[in-house]
Amino acid sequence: MSNLKKKTLSPKFTLLLEKLNKASEKKQMSLLLDHPWDEPVESAWLKKRENIAIYGTPYYDLATEEERRLLSVYETGSWWYTFIVFENLVSEYYMKIVNHGSLKKFPEVVKYIHHFCKEEIVHAMVFKKAMAHFQITPFPSPLNLREIYSHNAAMSEFPLKAIYLTILIEWLAENNAMEDCNSKEISPLSRAVAVEHHKEEARHIEWGKNMIREFIDMVPEFLKEAQESTAPMLRSMLDMSVCSIVVYSRVGFQNPAFRDYKKLIPAVLESENRQKINSRIMAPLMRYFLELGICDPNDDENMKVWRDNRFEKDVEDAVEYFRKKSAVTEDIDNVMNKNYD
Repeated sequence: MSNLKKKTLSPKFTLLLEKLNKASEKKQMSLLLDHPWDEPVESAWLKKRENIAIYGTPYYDLATEEERRLLSVYETGSWWYTFIVFENLVSEYYMKIVNHGSLKKFPEVVKYIHHFCKEEIVHAMVFKKAMAHFQITPFPSPLNLREIYSHNAAMSEFPLKAIYLTILIEWLAENNAMEDCNSKEISPLSRAVAVEHHKEEARHIEWGKNMIREFIDMVPEFLKEAQESTAPMLRSMLDMSVCSIVVYSRVGFQNPAFRDYKKLIPAVLESENRQKINSRIMAPLMRYFLELGICDPNDDENMKVWRDNRFEKDVEDAVEYFRKKSAVTEDIDNVMNKNYD
């Protein structure tokens, strides 16, 4: 890490930091003012019908319309609770980074981390308030989320690995939330929670992506660890997001077929509808992994990891994108360019 002492930030990253800090200073989410908290609870759908887990499977026809609606409520509530747990962990860990002094040589980075933490604290409060509004009680804390942080986010001389883990989880979760809830067809409150959250999370993700680009050469072991851990972690999170036995039990499906989880869960995970949604969620992440070499289509050992975790088609799509991409193509993966309509 001796090279870190000689490190200066690139002009591109310096400009991004200036933009991010100004944006956070200009406008941050308000717990009271940025969401329609007077929205009615009755008959509300909290996510798009075609994004509920059983859509596109035979189980959809076995459920009543009210059970489908409740599934939209509890699946969304489960994500909100995951955000609460995760964003509290992130705020706690990032303040440890600041206090540890690993980044003190880069004051504009530290300044943005302060904004980042403040925003995450408010986000968690918003999700908690939204759960209370829709009368959704807390869920068990996701075990894989706790394991990720307890095993991988220990304090180190330079926290690149933890920053990487954080942006991966945020990016995956954000893509999922915007797929589910950025729609005028659902509860205006649920949509506002997703969209207003995304406006700030987009900045967090772009900061994290560029932190990795900026410092990847400073941590020699980073790339190999990322090549080994990224695919299984993301597969676990994708599957967890659509197959929660706790969610299914809360809905209380009357048809006994819903209690045969050995058949229900594979039907959901392997449905064509879910594969299409997952592909849209994963597409920008996979292009990032190819850019950094975290996914290397020319490395048989690395590709085995991605194939074993059912990402082979996503890799092929990303390779095809770069094959066709011209030098002047706009950066389609800048999360801050997301259209909210």
